Amino acid sequence: MIRKLAILTLLAIAAHQGWQKLAPKPELEPIFDSAYVAVYGRNTCGHTQRLVKQLKAQGYTPHYFSVDDKAVADELHERMESQGMSVERYDLPVVDVNANLRIRPSLENVQQIYRTTK
Repeated sequence: MIRKLAILTLLAIAAHQGWQKLAPKPELEPIFDSAYVAVYGRNTCGHTQRLVKQLKAQGYTPHYFSVDDKAVADELHERMESQGMSVERYDLPVVDVNANLRIRPSLENVQQIYRTTK
């Protein structure tokens, strides 16, 4: 009896976690009125600085936000959590392309999202 109850409890927990991952996420509000690429990272992060440089070389004007600023980090975390993304530990940069968040995307991925969401 206890074993069946434990199995049912584990199944319920797994179903709940699966639902949270598959449930539709609320639409994210854009942070600018026109098409944009916002890069959240650190000045000391090589991945962040490389992506910003690549974006500029491709003719984009990325908006850069430092997550070392607590207000910026808090806003980013709120946006990430609203999309079901973990804020416990994540790689940088986090990129917002026209209200579509990605963690450490490639330049090609950013360009593809930008083209399809303008």
